[in-house]
Amino acid sequence: MTNTQRQPNIYDVARLAKVSHQTVSRVLNKNPSIRPETEARVEKAMASLGYRPNLAARALASSRTHMLGILSSDTDFTGPAAMVHHMEMAARQNGYFAVSLGIDANDPKSVKDGIEHFMKLAVEGIAVVTPKLEAVELVRSQLNGIPVVTLDSMYRMDELAVTVDNFAGGVTATTHLIELGHRNIVHISGPKGWFESTTRAAGYTSTMLTSNLIPQVIDGDWEISTGYRIGRELDVMGKGITAMFFANDRMALGFMRAMREKGVNIPGDLSIVGFDDLDETAYWSPPLTTLRQDFKELGSRAMELLMGEIAGKPTKKMERLIPDLIVRQSTTSPREL
Repeated sequence: MTNTQRQPNIYDVARLAKVSHQTVSRVLNKNPSIRPETEARVEKAMASLGYRPNLAARALASSRTHMLGILSSDTDFTGPAAMVHHMEMAARQNGYFAVSLGIDANDPKSVKDGIEHFMKLAVEGIAVVTPKLEAVELVRSQLNGIPVVTLDSMYRMDELAVTVDNFAGGVTATTHLIELGHRNIVHISGPKGWFESTTRAAGYTSTMLTSNLIPQVIDGDWEISTGYRIGRELDVMGKGITAMFFANDRMALGFMRAMREKGVNIPGDLSIVGFDDLDETAYWSPPLTTLRQDFKELGSRAMELLMGEIAGKPTKKMERLIPDLIVRQSTTSPREL
């Protein structure tokens, strides 16, 4: 198209599709009253003309922006990054445009700046992906009247939230090891102050106490280097430890490397369970037993809750997804002590 040619408009689309311009507008705004065959004809006309809707004009005409904000921290980790990606995809599939913004969850100014940016964009709802309770509370306090959904964070029954049941995951991992016959089981936790760390450790501790076993928690974080360091420092054989549950796969993989260097056989001498089911865990040596989180499902469910709230058709306030135990070759019955 040359510079002298004008851009096609909604009336051009209406003429080609043989419908009114109001019908084209309803198709653009995903009006449920439009018949599928009419929608298909209008979309074919738009594609043929190369028509691109003017989002700013649509917002002025309808007083709606169809924009959603995603406030996220720690997207250098697999879980948060994957959830943001799938939320953006789900938003587009439902006629919304999602804008993601990274924040420092430990810095109230960073959180407030993010909120202010979204207010200038007139977003219709916000999703928050952060492990910090303070950041979540700050967002909710600043956004009275705008729907907010949180992912994998602390939640209340009256607020929109989608989360993996990390407590149940901790119970499942620990129960698996106990049922194999392990009694001296150590948990390597995630970083302090993270929702996932606290609840996974709580699930482990509760299960150990219920089984009349002594919980042993070593503070970690999410880094593979931390798992390796703990593995180099911890005298597994000397302490009679036969099984370990890690708060994430990355630490477990680092620890397994350290065990290989020290001549500790997995699972013959030591059983290992991780959490996340990263792609590489199935190809490690040995393949890692772990708890699988469905990050795509988390992101999609969050968008469903948020868009339902915006449309005035809320279904439920909370979605809690149970992680699946994936049993591989890193766990077996304990060695003879």
